[in-house]
Amino acid sequence: MRDPGQLKSLRTLINRSGSHLETLQLEASIQAKRAQIIESLLPSDLRHEVATGDLNSGLLTLYVAQAGLATRLRFEECSLIDALRNDPLFRGIRRIKCRVRPQHHEQKTAVTKTIQPNIKAGSSIQEFAETLVDEELKGHFQQLAARVSGNQPPDQT
Repeated sequence: MRDPGQLKSLRTLINRSGSHLETLQLEASIQAKRAQIIESLLPSDLRHEVATGDLNSGLLTLYVAQAGLATRLRFEECSLIDALRNDPLFRGIRRIKCRVRPQHHEQKTAVTKTIQPNIKAGSSIQEFAETLVDEELKGHFQQLAARVSGNQPPDQT
């Protein structure tokens, strides 16, 4: 016998009749079956491009990544509705709404521009820096010359 303070197993929680987890499991199962049925009815080139959404008040939502695919699906709407009308999982279907939901990429990495060293340009900037009287401005131009030529500035070597 289980101690009253002991945790229940996940399987026990899921299979308990009338629980929220059982309802959630049933809804997920229905969604998966609907997605399989929709996929089997779509043209072969669209099968892996469409995600099935909810069926609320007779309106089935389908998600695609591009607007062009949504347009193609709109042309298939009547034939899809006719094929789904007799299926108990799609009871009451009247319309299909196509929504564009672009796929999100994991993380967009910042593109850093790398400057190709140009010794000639660096030496031209360095020559100009030598003509300057203001020491602070001269130092900035020398740093720029070093960066452009690919060399370290004199104070960083």
